[in-house]
Amino acid sequence: MKSNVSGKVMLIYGIVFMFIISLTFGLSYFGTVGRLKRDLTDTNLALLKQVDQKMEAAFRQTEKDLLGLTDQLEFVYFMYGSYMEDSLRYTTFFGLNEKLKNFINSNPNYSSIFLYSSTSGDIFTDKAFMQAASSEEKWLDAYIDMPEYVRWLTTHQVWDGFGNQDVVTLVRTYPTISSPGYRKGVVAVNIKEEVLYTMVKAVYEDSKVGHLFIIDKDGNVVTHDDKTQIYRNMRELPYIKQALSDKSTGSFTMNMEGIDQTVFHRYSDYTGWTMISIVPEAQIYKPLQVTRNLLFVFAAGMIALALIVLFYVNRWTYKPLDRLVGKVSGSYRSGRQERTGARALGLQELERVFDQMVLDQEHLEKHVRDSKPVLKWKIMMDLLAGYRTDYSSVRHHLEFVGVRLYPDRYLVCTAEISKEGEAGEAVTPRDETLYTFAFCNVAEELINSECAGSAIDLGGGRAAVIFSFAEGDAEQNHLRALAILEMILDVMKKQFRLNVTVGVGRSCKEMKHIAASYDESRKALHYKMVFGQHSVISIEDLQTADSQDYYRLNRMAEPIMDAMKSADMEKLRRGLGELYQVAVESNLPPDLLRQLSFDMIMKSLQAAGAIGVEPEESMGALDSIYEKISRCENWREAEKLVLSVLEELVAKIEEKRSHRGRNEAIERMLTYIQEHYHESDLSLDRLAEQFHLSPTYISKLFKEYTESNFIDHLIAIRIDASKSLLLDKERKVNEVSEAVGYANTRSFLRTFKKYSGMTPTEFRESAKIKS
Repeated sequence: MKSNVSGKVMLIYGIVFMFIISLTFGLSYFGTVGRLKRDLTDTNLALLKQVDQKMEAAFRQTEKDLLGLTDQLEFVYFMYGSYMEDSLRYTTFFGLNEKLKNFINSNPNYSSIFLYSSTSGDIFTDKAFMQAASSEEKWLDAYIDMPEYVRWLTTHQVWDGFGNQDVVTLVRTYPTISSPGYRKGVVAVNIKEEVLYTMVKAVYEDSKVGHLFIIDKDGNVVTHDDKTQIYRNMRELPYIKQALSDKSTGSFTMNMEGIDQTVFHRYSDYTGWTMISIVPEAQIYKPLQVTRNLLFVFAAGMIALALIVLFYVNRWTYKPLDRLVGKVSGSYRSGRQERTGARALGLQELERVFDQMVLDQEHLEKHVRDSKPVLKWKIMMDLLAGYRTDYSSVRHHLEFVGVRLYPDRYLVCTAEISKEGEAGEAVTPRDETLYTFAFCNVAEELINSECAGSAIDLGGGRAAVIFSFAEGDAEQNHLRALAILEMILDVMKKQFRLNVTVGVGRSCKEMKHIAASYDESRKALHYKMVFGQHSVISIEDLQTADSQDYYRLNRMAEPIMDAMKSADMEKLRRGLGELYQVAVESNLPPDLLRQLSFDMIMKSLQAAGAIGVEPEESMGALDSIYEKISRCENWREAEKLVLSVLEELVAKIEEKRSHRGRNEAIERMLTYIQEHYHESDLSLDRLAEQFHLSPTYISKLFKEYTESNFIDHLIAIRIDASKSLLLDKERKVNEVSEAVGYANTRSFLRTFKKYSGMTPTEFRESAKIKS
């Protein structure tokens, strides 16, 4: 009877104990090891995604830069091989050479650029010109009839006139959008393979183990951490076949050379390439091994402990039951024994196991935190781009990466590190990155001591800073930000001997307006050519006040600009004097008077640029001009300063015109236009037919010698003629329109309103009142 009861008790307790232990082990294992294993896998896939996004952003920017470069007149001449004379050929080659060099120098990622004309067989690079290149040099000829307009080529060797380089190439057909059979050439930009790999490797921040490489759709290696693998085709490898067959993101495990390894892969829809990261399982899951082993030891220990406890519980804890059974059966036995040891030992072991589990989880969390800088950069870029606009949805992400922002009241600024050191030496790209990192650290330290915010590296020596305020209106917060930025610039100057220029956007209330403030800060930064280096430029400094007097004064600037273009110094001085006299008589506030002076200089720069005087030629005495204007004590000093700038620009314009000389062909064209402007079919093509020149060449000469294009010149003549005809009240507006060469009266009305500021009827009424 006793044996029967004891057996049942042992059976019941045994089942209960084993169920609890199994359940505890299963929940612990799948809840800890399983979850951490998934997190590690997701982290590696997220890093590949960062690689894909970074590479695609760089490639799309390259494609955009190349598209903007090819929209130049010199490209037309070179690709079509249409040179009217040798001077045009030399001018085209010189212009092409300068543009290609500027294009390469503007981005350190670019290695070289090739232009290939299928018409002439010539190849033009930023370093060399190969006339009627050999078949070996005409490697771009194979892409003339490719089905797409643009293609990224796998790593290959090119000869740029000085040596062979391993490069990845962007190939674009010319003209930009043209079908096979109608193309005249190909343009290609080369990026060194090592630059591409450095760009990719930077995402892992030197914490990567295993192998990282990129292959194209045919299995050819694009870039590899093992440079001996370049130019190898890996398609026949089993794991490469599996990765290429799955055009998505994923991972799988394979045994390679006797070692279990995990293959992470991601397919790029933009390039058609597949990024692959191979990591030994022993390395990727190393942080989990101790936890997993401890869980197994813990489960085995719990089972052993359960058996011991079950034995003693059944033998000693149920003694009263045994005595009851003994009394009933007449076999009562008395006795008494101590029950110690097993339970205490089990509690100590359980405490030690849980301590070890907590320690292992901390190690794993540290491993996950290593990826926080990348996540921080991505979140901040999303805020600046306007992809994240809801504070409640992004708050937890910001807290995770250590960024503190308030729910509202934001301001964004963009900073740029000077490309030259204090002694005038050029700053290397590596030092530029270090200085930008130092700026971000200094900015975050000073900002968070006063309010809240964060700074990130934008690349190219630029950084973006987001301010966040707990209280205050927009004007107060703007002033606070300016004060903090002045402190930051002072620290960078004293500690690092660096000049930093900062553009500041407007304060905004909600997170969704951060992108607008960021755009304003970049716009403000463009004015560093006037404000000078090592200065804080606020968008508020550039805005024109909403004043009718101020707008009226701005309209008075047009005759002054015309006088500058015509180099009429007497008219220029008289017009400028009248402008400032009217400003003073209108009681214009000092701030608006300074803004007027600043706007006059900016308008003069734009007018000179339209004539062909480049900003670099006209900026000699303009450095820190805004600061000089701010120091003017009265309006006469401001007028004198503006006049000196305009006189210098007039000298530049006269110098440029003196080198230009006369052109009899253009003078004959101007006479022809004056005689035939009333004919509606007068066009650039008609001029080309009349004077036996190409329309493109005429357009270029017209711009160079008349400082305006053909259509603007024709419209100006027709509008002037129409004004004279409108003075005759008997003439109808449609008759005037036809008389000056407009077949469509609506087009005439729209053009007249744009160029004169009033409709023909309003002009006629105005002339009537004046008479």
